[in-house]
Amino acid sequence: MKIFHMGDWHIGKSVNGFYMTEDQEFIMEQLYEEIREEKPDVLLVAGDLYDRSVPPVQAIELLNKVLGKIIVELKTPVIALAGNHDSNERINFGAELLKASGLYISGTLKKVIQKITIKDESGPVNFYPIPYADPPIVRDLFEDEGIKNHDGAMKKIVDSIINILDKTQRNVAIAHGYVTFMKNEEEVAVELEESESEKPLSIGGTALINAAYFDAFNYTALGHLHGPQKVGTNKMRYSGSPLKYSFSETKQKKGITIVNLNAKGEVDIIFHEFKPRRDFRIIKGELKELMDEKVSRLENREDYIKVVLTDKGELLDPMAKLRSVYPNVMELVREDRLKTTSSSSIATNVKEKSTFKLFDSFYEDITGEKCSIESIEVIKKVIEKAERGVEE
Repeated sequence: MKIFHMGDWHIGKSVNGFYMTEDQEFIMEQLYEEIREEKPDVLLVAGDLYDRSVPPVQAIELLNKVLGKIIVELKTPVIALAGNHDSNERINFGAELLKASGLYISGTLKKVIQKITIKDESGPVNFYPIPYADPPIVRDLFEDEGIKNHDGAMKKIVDSIINILDKTQRNVAIAHGYVTFMKNEEEVAVELEESESEKPLSIGGTALINAAYFDAFNYTALGHLHGPQKVGTNKMRYSGSPLKYSFSETKQKKGITIVNLNAKGEVDIIFHEFKPRRDFRIIKGELKELMDEKVSRLENREDYIKVVLTDKGELLDPMAKLRSVYPNVMELVREDRLKTTSSSSIATNVKEKSTFKLFDSFYEDITGEKCSIESIEVIKKVIEKAERGVEE
């Protein structure tokens, strides 16, 4: 069976005031083409269909168009579930009616996870979608006061599935959360690649879920982390988001995880990379240098840009100047030239140094650079004027 695994679409997302809807639609066109060519048996979307619980109209229209095209025109069933950005109740609306069309959508967690069975030439494959739910919801649903965090909540849910699992057949879990594996018996979580665009599930590390709970499944399709990556083994993977949503993701590849599940339940993974309408890039340098035609034409000026300026002096409206060359500048920061230093190094022989020498030492200690000749002349005049004023 050929499975397309995706997640974290975040349709309707705005990044630094730039709405990503057109970029998302551009990517979805590539998804349609890949479905036409590869003809998968099913598309899995592991949560965060929308970016917010109450999505804007444009986001609803785009998701409606995407799912309609995949299911009706391309005749590919879709199994999707709610993530932590979604409204469980809104995602769940019409779920029973939509099954007949080939859209299996799970918004609200149920005590008994209903499997979805899709057959290929080797027999049935059972899919178990686990929509995101906060631990108190799981605790109330299962009437188990011992559930205190995401780990305990997911263990309870997965155990309830395993109790009815037919291990003679192939089984796939779909879940949304921070699932990681532990190092041997130390119970130390192995850190995975995270992104700034991911909304924390909880505070203080209680969001972590032990990957060992999913060992009984032939494949576990995960959502929440935006970088495509495996969790210890290819049997358990994050597909990542289809687009970059922060500058912490500039080096990440985005696309579809294609899972080929053979008759024995073994998986073979292929990653198909998408080409974005605009990439996310970080550029660094002095304003004059970055504005230079020879520099700016080397890359796509239409990309989403974060600019790190290394200029030392004050600049007049640098954002407006940069956007005249790079229209989609999202962030502008000045390089932090200050460095931490011990007070003892500055205070050495204070009484033996002139006011100017003290300033000169202070400047070099803080910036790591010698004060320029021009700056020295200005500072000398300021100090001399100040000292004359004190004497008078």
